[in-house]
Amino acid sequence: MRSLPAQWQNPRCARHMAVARDTKGQKMQKILSGLRSGLLGCGMAFVFLGGAHANSFAVIHSFAGGINDGAGPLSGVAPAPHGDFYVATDGGGASGLGTLTLVRRDGSAQILHSFTGDADGQNADSTPFRWSDGSLYATTQFGGASGCGTVYRYIPGSPDYQQLQAFLCAPDGAFPFAGLADSGKGYLLGTGYNGGDDDDGTLIFVDLDGYSSSSCQLKGSDGAHPFAGITMANGNIYTVTTAGGAANLGTVTEFDPANCATTVLHSFTGGSDGATPYGSLFLYKNVLYGTTSFGGDPNLGTAFRINPDGSGYTVLHTFQGIDKHLDGSFPHGGLALNEKDGMLFGTTINGGSPHDLGMVFKLNPKTGAENIVHAFSGSDGAHPYGNLYIKKNTIYGTTGSGGASNLGEVFKVKL
Repeated sequence: MRSLPAQWQNPRCARHMAVARDTKGQKMQKILSGLRSGLLGCGMAFVFLGGAHANSFAVIHSFAGGINDGAGPLSGVAPAPHGDFYVATDGGGASGLGTLTLVRRDGSAQILHSFTGDADGQNADSTPFRWSDGSLYATTQFGGASGCGTVYRYIPGSPDYQQLQAFLCAPDGAFPFAGLADSGKGYLLGTGYNGGDDDDGTLIFVDLDGYSSSSCQLKGSDGAHPFAGITMANGNIYTVTTAGGAANLGTVTEFDPANCATTVLHSFTGGSDGATPYGSLFLYKNVLYGTTSFGGDPNLGTAFRINPDGSGYTVLHTFQGIDKHLDGSFPHGGLALNEKDGMLFGTTINGGSPHDLGMVFKLNPKTGAENIVHAFSGSDGAHPYGNLYIKKNTIYGTTGSGGASNLGEVFKVKL
């Protein structure tokens, strides 16, 4: 495993320690015992200092944990009816193992399901996908009968939570960190960080009434260990991997869904190039945009673009951290489009201000020019990991920690 930056070397803060492989197919949560507290217990020393921001920022809900609230949302928000949001959390709930929560626009919250581990899933860190009938589909990283994660469905307006599949570990899929996406053909697609014959990861197919055992396998040369979800473009499937490829620093990989054939469009090499992408790709005007958590100079991450045929790879922005212009560092999520102005928006885990607690940024997809939209200071949230959701010139997102109880929050920024 690559060495972690200083911010993540404390095991209690090391979310990325979850990328450790369990090559023998044992329960990954056993290997990670003592580490899963992650952000939920690593940030209590924050100094909460306020700051002025040019945009209209507001905290919608601060998670409090315990049996009545979630804790540590590490993915984004999914829109619900009436301006509310569905949010999955890593912790909190009746067993402390995560929740599916409805966060209302007035700031109140209701737990829809508390995960219990074992036969049920645990650590619900993927953004729920809302199907056209209103049903939610998502994954849990761990839990299930074999401890290798689950696929679940929740039907709003009823107490109907259904586990559709528990992954069996390699050679089956394992540890689906990302959420699910619409294939456009009546089924959903996701990725398993592990699984397959070589335990390098899988592309998984999910029927609306259950998990299909068919999957595409990754080999190291094609990329390995996809943390991100999938993106559809021109009928093909694209994802990024955190390892594998020519330099073992990750890839942009295309799948042919008809036969699982793979094409590596770009192998990340570190240095001035990016390395280790965690966030899903975003398709805009037939160009794929993404981020890497490492690489660039000084190895604090990049934003890039690439054409679906593999041409035109360009590093748009190299993050500089707080030492230079108070820039961000370590982008973890992907990018989102604001249709009002055609700009892309994303987050970084750290940087943004001397507090070094992360930020929301704006990126010009043509020029790569980047601006800070909001820098977190602790009381208003800290360390955003998930993707952003943008509607009507307003950004919605989550932070993994910070807020009133230091257990994360849902926020909005009016542009």
